[in-house]
Amino acid sequence: MKRPLQIAPPELKSARKLSPMELNGVKFTDRHTLLTPELLEKMKSGPAAR
Repeated sequence: MKRPLQIAPPELKSARKLSPMELNGVKFTDRHTLLTPELLEKMKSGPAAR
C-alpha cells in the first residue's frame, strides 16, 4: 500500500487560524443550494438518483 505524501505546512506570515464562527462566515461562491424535501429524498436514496 502506498503511503500518503507528506506535505510541509506553508510558511505564511499573514495567515492565522480561524475560529469555527469565522470559518462559517467565509463564502467561496455566491451560489446557494436550496435544500428541499424532494432534494433530500434524492440525496438519501443514493448517488444514482442525483
